[in-house]
Amino acid sequence: MFAIEDLHAGSEDAEILRGVDLQIGAGEIQALMGPNGSGKSTLAA
Repeated sequence: MFAIEDLHAGSEDAEILRGVDLQIGAGEIQALMGPNGSGKSTLAA
């Protein structure tokens, strides 16, 4: 299982995410999509 709990992200000027939870169970397939430079790899690291 993969889990993220209470994720917060932003910059000095703006809060982008607040209190995000994500759970991916064994055997589930999920996709993380977005434009280049939007932080997909950073979130997955």
